[in-house]
Amino acid sequence: MNEELIKLNNYTLIQKTEAPDVTRSGYGSGLKVLSQVTRTFNFMAAQVTTTTRDVSFESRGSEAGGTSAVATQTFIQNFEDMQSGREVAHMHARLIELGGNPPPLEEITGNISKKGSVGSLRNG
Repeated sequence: MNEELIKLNNYTLIQKTEAPDVTRSGYGSGLKVLSQVTRTFNFMAAQVTTTTRDVSFESRGSEAGGTSAVATQTFIQNFEDMQSGREVAHMHARLIELGGNPPPLEEITGNISKKGSVGSLRNG
């Protein structure tokens, strides 16, 4: 698994994670699947956007051609809707390490720590 952190601007951090190529047998020469997850932490908007992309392709060995497919899904979540602020705090610190200047963490995560236990699966 490869991870890359990219400072887009003073308040946005991109986390790219790529899984190693996976070859599935039983598909002629083999079906290769490449998976990538990109998470964009926008500390000004207090949102994280998660985009998953799966690319699959099958070569035909020495024959010309083959098949391919791309599946992409995007999900946007407000920081205040997250169950825990730990990941937000971690990525906030990483952005600062990379030279970013996001708003103070207390302003961003204020509502995360105030969440009630509604919807919790814990026994209480």
